[in-house]
Amino acid sequence: MTDDRTAETTSATRRIRLRGIAQVIFGLAALALVFVKSDTRALLDTVRNTQLAYLPLAALGSFAVTWLMAARWGLILGVRPNRPPTARLFAHYLVGLFFTNFVPGGGVSGDVARLIYVDREIQDKPFVLSTLVYERLVGVFILLLIGVGATLGSGALGQSRRTIGLVEAVLIIAFVVSAALMSRRVTRFLSHVATLVGARLGLERFASALGRTLSAISQMKFHRGMMIGTLALSITIRVVWSLGCYVVARAMALPLPLITVFSFMSIVDLIRLLPISVGGLGVREWVMVALFASVGLSREQALSFSLLVFAPVYLNAIAGGLIYLARAGAVTRAEEGAKGRRGEGATGDLLTR
Repeated sequence: MTDDRTAETTSATRRIRLRGIAQVIFGLAALALVFVKSDTRALLDTVRNTQLAYLPLAALGSFAVTWLMAARWGLILGVRPNRPPTARLFAHYLVGLFFTNFVPGGGVSGDVARLIYVDREIQDKPFVLSTLVYERLVGVFILLLIGVGATLGSGALGQSRRTIGLVEAVLIIAFVVSAALMSRRVTRFLSHVATLVGARLGLERFASALGRTLSAISQMKFHRGMMIGTLALSITIRVVWSLGCYVVARAMALPLPLITVFSFMSIVDLIRLLPISVGGLGVREWVMVALFASVGLSREQALSFSLLVFAPVYLNAIAGGLIYLARAGAVTRAEEGAKGRRGEGATGDLLTR
């Protein structure tokens, strides 16, 4: 039995590694193809004509968005006592961004990193996981809601009935899923199904954890203040992020109204959630090219805009990487110190004999 589980774990690890390699290759190939199809001289001219003095404001907005996301997560964690302070959650979020943007697995890698850090303090993995799931549901719902509103208001997609209908369908599905997960009856049914499937597949512990997570999500609806607060913060996050992107558009002197920037960034951020490449690299550039083309802007302008908009996100990720390395170094030093103290204790025992 142990050998079978070890083999299954090894196989799963190999599949995850191969999937991660495929994401990296796909993202880099997609980005390289955008560069190949672009006019190098036009691309350099676009960057050269950008007013770089605006860009620190966009970077500040990106860090503000990360802080707001940490505050939103803290609000959700606050339904239980002893939640970590926002400053510490901000550091966890930066580390999560490092894994999201530099480690295969995308947003899942970042969420797992945040889960591990906070669970060390709270010691309740199903509850922490439920806060991550709830945070994702609220974030995606507001993303879709604002995206649909901005798209309809700006006419950015030429009022294509098919596109608008698809986005509205996704919004409705997201709303139904969110409402269903808040229902105790639905979560009880899903927990029962998970238990049966887990028993059949030999995954009882996983099924039990999933059941507790679903139960914790359904309990969120009893915290009205938290729900209102997370919705308000999610709207604020979208506004601040889109304003930072609009600053980049102004720095590049692009004829993009603010509402069009809201629409475009909502669509791009939705695409980035798909586990196609690491952090959406390459995919987001192609989406940006298609969106810019719909309003008569060039491929070079789209590529430059995408690179400048997401550069601050990578600054957040690099800061998270430095925090991660500092924490890893502190853990290593602590372990070495503990080994040294044990060694000194053993030597003292020998000397006293």
